[in-house]
Amino acid sequence: MIQEMSVVRGYKNMYIGDFRCGLFVPPLYDNTKKYPLIIRLHGYTDTTSWNLIWYNKPIVTDDPCIVLTPKCSKEEIYGWGDSFNPGTSPMMAKTNEMIALVEKAFNIDEDRNYIYGISMGGAGIYGAIQKDPYKYAAAYVECGNVNVDIAPIIAGIPIWIFHGSDDPVVPVQPARDLYQAVLDFGGTEIRYTEYPGVGHNVWDYTANETTKTSWLLAQRKGSFHAAPENVKDFGGELISGNKVNFHWALLPESGQTADNKIWYCKIYRDNEVIKEIFNNHNSYIDSLGAVNSTFKYSISAVNYYFIESEPSQSLSFAFGK
Repeated sequence: MIQEMSVVRGYKNMYIGDFRCGLFVPPLYDNTKKYPLIIRLHGYTDTTSWNLIWYNKPIVTDDPCIVLTPKCSKEEIYGWGDSFNPGTSPMMAKTNEMIALVEKAFNIDEDRNYIYGISMGGAGIYGAIQKDPYKYAAAYVECGNVNVDIAPIIAGIPIWIFHGSDDPVVPVQPARDLYQAVLDFGGTEIRYTEYPGVGHNVWDYTANETTKTSWLLAQRKGSFHAAPENVKDFGGELISGNKVNFHWALLPESGQTADNKIWYCKIYRDNEVIKEIFNNHNSYIDSLGAVNSTFKYSISAVNYYFIESEPSQSLSFAFGK
C-alpha cells in the first residue's frame, strides 16, 4: 500500500514500506492527456529533489511531466546497481515497483519514459538500461561508471554522456571507451561531452547546458526525422594573432518544424570537428598560433535527433608565422 505525505504543491513523498520516493504530478494534471514520465536517480546521499527544473515554468506549463525521484539511503551499499552485475539491486527493484504503481495510477505516455542520474545514479542508469533496454525513450548520465560491454545495448537508445576529464571518483576512461564502442557498433544517437580539467562535480557544468532538458523531452520512441536545413551565411575574417572569427545566421526558434530546431552546430577544420557550438550562439574564434598552412572550414547543424545537415560552403584561410 502507498502512503503519502504532502510536501509542496505537486510534490509528495510516497512510500512502499520504508522505501521513500518523491513523486511530482503537475498541479493541472488532466487524466485525459498523456504525460511523460521522468526518473531521476540521485548520487550518493544526494536525496534533495523537491524543486527540480521539471516542476517549474516553462516545462510545467509547456510540456508537463510526472517525475519520480526515489531515495536511496547511504546504508544501501549496492545503491541503484550498475551495468557490471546481471541482478537488480534492492533499491532499484523498489524503484521499479514504484514505476509500475505510477503507470497504473496516471496516464503515462509509454513512448516518453526518460531516465537520468548523477554519479551513483549514473551507474544506475546504465544498469537500468542494460536490464530493460526497451523501457526508456532517452537518457543522460553525469559522471557514471559503466561496463563498456553494454555498448550494443546503449546503441539502441538516445543518450547524452557528461564527464570531467580529471574526475578522481569515477575515472573518465570508461565513458570515453563506451562512446567509441557505441560508434564502432554503428550507434548514431549518442553524444559525449567532456569538460577539460573538471573533477567529479560535473553537475556544476551541466547546469549550463541550455539544451539538456529540451533535448531529452524531444525524444520519442518510434519516431522518424529528417535532416535540418543547412546553416546560412557562414563567413569569417582573419584577425590578429593567427585567428579567424567565424559567424553565421541563426534559424529563428518560432515557426520551425521539430526537425529544423537546432541542438548544436559543428565547426569543421579540414573535415575534422574542432568545436561544438551551443544552438543559440552564432560566432566562434579559431586560434592556431604560429603555423604556416592553409585550412578549410565549414559548419553544419545537428537537430535534437542526432541528424546532421549538409555542411556549409567551405572557407579557406592561410595562416603564417
